[in-house]
Amino acid sequence: MLAGCGGAEDDTQRFAREATQSYLASREGYDLERIRCTGNPRPWLVEQQATLVICAARREAGGCDWFRVELVPQASKVTTRIRLEAKNAGCVLPP
Repeated sequence: MLAGCGGAEDDTQRFAREATQSYLASREGYDLERIRCTGNPRPWLVEQQATLVICAARREAGGCDWFRVELVPQASKVTTRIRLEAKNAGCVLPP
């Protein structure tokens, strides 16, 4: 079961997923419709903006690679830095 299956995708998850889809669009071997990302932490019921998100991207050959998505505030927008965190790391993300 992938993270995010139990509830709606939050804005941070959506932003990171779409950035990862764009990043992987020119690379072969990934199912771009099966990318799931960690969301904002909610300690003590106070939501804080995440600056690092991990996305699991399903490989067409099976398994998932994990990508590190850093959210970088710049003036009036947020940009991303994306890099491969771990190959074939599994498809279950940490909470």
